Amino acid sequence: MTSERYPQNRSGAPRRRPAPRPAAARPAAQGRGHRPAPAVARRSAKGPARPPRRRARGWRGIPAKLRLALCALAVAAVAFGIVRLVNAAKEASIERFVDNVYVNGVCLTGFTYEEGSQVLEQVRSQRLNTTYKLTFGASSYDFTPSAFGAQLEYDSELERAWNLGHVGDSATRRQIVKNLKEVPAEFNSTLTYDEAALDEFIARLADDLRIEPVDAEVAVTEEKPVIITASQNGQALNVEKTKENLVSLIETGQGSTALPVEVLQPTVTSDNMEMKVVAKFSTDVTFRGASSRSNVRQALSYFNGYVVYPGDTCDFNEVVGPRTLGRGFKEAPEYAGNEKVKGVGGGVCQASTTLYDAAIMANMTILERHNHNMTVSYVEPSQDAAVEYGTNGKDGKNFVFRNDTEHAIYIYTNVDKEWATVTIYGTRPEYHYELTSVIVEEHKSDRKRYEYDYDGKEVYYITDPPKLKTEGHGSCRSEGWIVAYDWDTKQEVSREQISYDAYVAGMNVYWRGVHDAKGNVVDPNAPSDDD
Repeated sequence: MTSERYPQNRSGAPRRRPAPRPAAARPAAQGRGHRPAPAVARRSAKGPARPPRRRARGWRGIPAKLRLALCALAVAAVAFGIVRLVNAAKEASIERFVDNVYVNGVCLTGFTYEEGSQVLEQVRSQRLNTTYKLTFGASSYDFTPSAFGAQLEYDSELERAWNLGHVGDSATRRQIVKNLKEVPAEFNSTLTYDEAALDEFIARLADDLRIEPVDAEVAVTEEKPVIITASQNGQALNVEKTKENLVSLIETGQGSTALPVEVLQPTVTSDNMEMKVVAKFSTDVTFRGASSRSNVRQALSYFNGYVVYPGDTCDFNEVVGPRTLGRGFKEAPEYAGNEKVKGVGGGVCQASTTLYDAAIMANMTILERHNHNMTVSYVEPSQDAAVEYGTNGKDGKNFVFRNDTEHAIYIYTNVDKEWATVTIYGTRPEYHYELTSVIVEEHKSDRKRYEYDYDGKEVYYITDPPKLKTEGHGSCRSEGWIVAYDWDTKQEVSREQISYDAYVAGMNVYWRGVHDAKGNVVDPNAPSDDD
């Protein structure tokens, strides 16, 4: 039994079968196998009759060539989809670096092991084989890290980076990947190079770029120094900074390529060289005898025209040398402990003292200075500088200073019958300095010593009271202060204490008569009521 399928409408529901027409409306049968007569178009009252409907022809209605083309397109689409699925499956099966993993500063996220290795090799080659231009002015030098044995091995770091997320059980790997989202993993290789070769290269650069400075030529005349030729600056490579920059270029590929060349100042510069009097100090020599005054002149003569350059040290005993008769020194009174005695070179301490006060005024740095045991007459307490040569100039008292200013000083000396003078020329310091004495405590001397007047000119009779010959210095304690004054206004700017000194009392010396009532000389060693 067959069943008839009705065509469906657009909504998908089957169309209803039309109801049979009434018998009266049917045409009369004309026998078995009779076919109805062809429909004749009839015109209705409303208008002409519509032509009969035709059914769609479907797939069979499409031309054969078009059907073949459509089949080919369909096959191609299916094949493309299959290829994509296969490739996606293969891509999913390839392992890659997890996120936030770095080696030598390179992010390897999403790379395969081989791709990561290739990227690191490119970075290594670029870092080691890049040629940098090191420049200073018109000078230029090539610098390639590989030329100095630079090597950067990354295999072990790459392996460690790869193991993250690929080694361990699934829970461990998942935890590692989770942690990397918060804290990236960084692995850095140790770059090595030949340090000796690098030092040798820098030394060649330093030699090539160095220019020695030229000092100003100064003629030391009898009156003052005179500039003859101007100074010239030099230059020198900063070796330490250069090495720091080159090591940075080797290790990181970053660093300055400008060579750090510094200016070398000459020791004696003509720029701003004033050649003015920056210090002048004098002490009285009228109380001295000819021999003593000669010793002062002899000692100071070694400093006449003497130059102390910036950074240099001046050692009094070293400059003057031993005080001997063979070197022109004479025998004269000098201090020996608490007594005044005769010795070769007596008076030299006045030369050192005069130089000491002038050096203070010139803003020199005092390294060594000693006060006398007793005060002296030619300067106030704490303004003196005692010296003694000793056996080799090093084991006695000495006076030493250093020039810590930026300019050389030129020392001139002169000794006449009244004054011993030290004058210092150069560039004057910021302030005018003076050494000031402050007496903290003092007492008159009560010590006595007698000298016998055999001639009877001062005291004749032994019964006469002794007569004072020389009054001994009193004992005291004092401070030495350096006071700075403004050059123009003369106002005090600052003061600094540099010494605290103690002086013992000197001896009061008295004349004593040695004659009795008859004019006979009495034994001087006989005791008296004055002892």
